[in-house]
Amino acid sequence: MQKPHPEKGRNTVAFLLAQVGARSAQEFARLLAPLNFTPPDAGILHLLSQSPGISQQDLAGRLGMHASRLVALIDSMEERGLVARKASPNDRRIYALQLSEAGKEALVAVGRIAREHEEVMCAGLNATERSQLTQLLGKIAVEHGLAPGIHPGYRNLGERKSQPCES
Repeated sequence: MQKPHPEKGRNTVAFLLAQVGARSAQEFARLLAPLNFTPPDAGILHLLSQSPGISQQDLAGRLGMHASRLVALIDSMEERGLVARKASPNDRRIYALQLSEAGKEALVAVGRIAREHEEVMCAGLNATERSQLTQLLGKIAVEHGLAPGIHPGYRNLGERKSQPCES
């Protein structure tokens, strides 16, 4: 199969970012599927490993999503034995979230997949180019106020999208 010529078609930075971003999301989801994980699951596991004991409310705040939408995700992860909710020692109305041993093991597998994903997505770049791209994308992310390590898609997770009306 012949690769498309880079000069043909839309090649603005914004379009290429959208195109590569969409492809990257598809690829990450495909790589996670054998583990029965979604990209949001992987992100939550990672955040819980970085902030053991974080409350559901604080986690929702970091993710930029409504706390009630996070409940269903945490419920599912708890049912799978990946996450444990414990009453906060300071406020019994608040649950502190912890990764279980199974959650920690799952996170190791997700880490392997994340490294594979990185290799797949950056296959055409050498180490210097990868470093340059990382720095440039980091500058763009900062300029747009994106939280480091947090995918902006959490903000819309669980929202119903309006369907076009049929006549």
